[in-house]
Amino acid sequence: MIHWLGCSTLSTGSPRGPCMMSAMAKPPPGRGWYAVAGTVTALGLIAATVVLVIGVRSWLDGFPDLGERFRGGETVRIDVRAGETVMLYASPDSAPAEYVCEGEVAGSPIQVTESRTFTFFSGLQTWAARYELVADQTGTGQLTCVAPAGRGAELLAVGEMPDNGRLLRILGTTIAIAGGAALISVAVGGGMVLGVWRRRRPRRG
Repeated sequence: MIHWLGCSTLSTGSPRGPCMMSAMAKPPPGRGWYAVAGTVTALGLIAATVVLVIGVRSWLDGFPDLGERFRGGETVRIDVRAGETVMLYASPDSAPAEYVCEGEVAGSPIQVTESRTFTFFSGLQTWAARYELVADQTGTGQLTCVAPAGRGAELLAVGEMPDNGRLLRILGTTIAIAGGAALISVAVGGGMVLGVWRRRRPRRG
């Protein structure tokens, strides 16, 4: 009787049953697969970071462009189009002053409506929307804003109307893509590590 790996065989020496399965079993994966899993995870996280940086930059670029800075009591030139709304912003965003603004374009007065709907960063400063400005004429006009006595030290600037919908879409898309890429990379890398560990651990019995 011939014995191979502690199992009975025929006279030909060929293993049967469990012995054949043992002989045909694949060897466990090497430790290098842990490095592969780590690389997959790292590449996914890098991609998520790149998406996040690009998205945040696009979001910041979507903030309103501000014109000439001025203070209460000063007169500034502004370019407007008929019926188009522009905003008067104040910095810092916590500025308590209530301004009285008057202006005209081609002899037509500028309509001024209070608006406190938007705050953003520009030039390392916080800016907050204070008033909507609408002219009936297209051209270059003048605007003067006067604050109550003892106030008005805040910076003022006229800028375009913020596109809140576009800013929210950019921010939401960026978070969704970057977050999804990060989660998928961690899940794939973690799954690979778990699979390798389970195949490498000693089998009992």
